[in-house]
Amino acid sequence: MVAAVLGADGRSACAAELFRLERSTNANVVLYEVNAAPAGALDPAEPLRPVWLMLAEDGRREELTGLERSFAYGVELRRATADVAVVALKAEPRRAVSIRSHHGCFVAMVAIDGREALLRTIFVEVGGGLFPAVRSVELVGSDPETGEELRETLAVRR
Repeated sequence: MVAAVLGADGRSACAAELFRLERSTNANVVLYEVNAAPAGALDPAEPLRPVWLMLAEDGRREELTGLERSFAYGVELRRATADVAVVALKAEPRRAVSIRSHHGCFVAMVAIDGREALLRTIFVEVGGGLFPAVRSVELVGSDPETGEELRETLAVRR
């Protein structure tokens, strides 16, 4: 199902947040928001905008650092038009994410367990130690028509 919120005029509006990345290290999350003009066209230069939501602190929003954008939480733009964009997360470039309209709102679509799904959450389990390492990455989404929850744990590259 597509998330919708009420706009200032009381009518249904589309949510900016497409999906989020959660980590086992703390409650802070990276929100991935659609970057679209009021007329409904994607920004082809930057269709997906990541931003921190500092839930482990005071809940403020914070821009990603250049290092975070370049390696961990940034987005690689593969192709984009005003209607559709294909991106990959820097941390997991093997799985392309398609940003497109579904029932009038932009959504993030990705393959989860071999099925097309509305991406909702990416959960990263990180192991401790002097040099923390990713133990697992889980994709959570839903079937775009039935709403059935879909989950897949990705193999971690060593």
